[in-house]
Amino acid sequence: MKAQQTPAALFKTLPLMFLALLAGMVIMGGIMYAMKPVTTYELDFKNPFLVIMLIAMIAGIFGSNLLYNFNKNKIDLKDSTESKVARIQQAVIIRFAFVEGPALLGIILYVKEANLIFLMLSAMMVLYFLTLKPAKEKIMDDMNLTSEQKRDLE
Repeated sequence: MKAQQTPAALFKTLPLMFLALLAGMVIMGGIMYAMKPVTTYELDFKNPFLVIMLIAMIAGIFGSNLLYNFNKNKIDLKDSTESKVARIQQAVIIRFAFVEGPALLGIILYVKEANLIFLMLSAMMVLYFLTLKPAKEKIMDDMNLTSEQKRDLE
């Protein structure tokens, strides 16, 4: 039997998940920089890894928003609260993953290429990730709740 997550649990787990992923990216970047401090940076578009990184960043940002909105829009007004919670949680996790992936890729490419530009691009993805911090009000709006469901949650 599958346990259903309650809205109260969702509003506790999403910020915790956000902070864990954020800490993972920041700590990994910090450790990699401490292990291999590089001060040179080259913005050389002939470097295929730089092109791959930029494509990954653009795809991560647009893909995260596209898939989040796609999954959010699949939530029907008639769905149960538990179903809405599961769908919005899935949408948020996918959104986080699409932003975290390019950030981690940049950290790995920083170590491989010894080029600070990759760590800077990862930092830009981390800054974008900060804008995705889940707020209870925003999540409730995105869940397509009925007025009765909103009253139950407040």
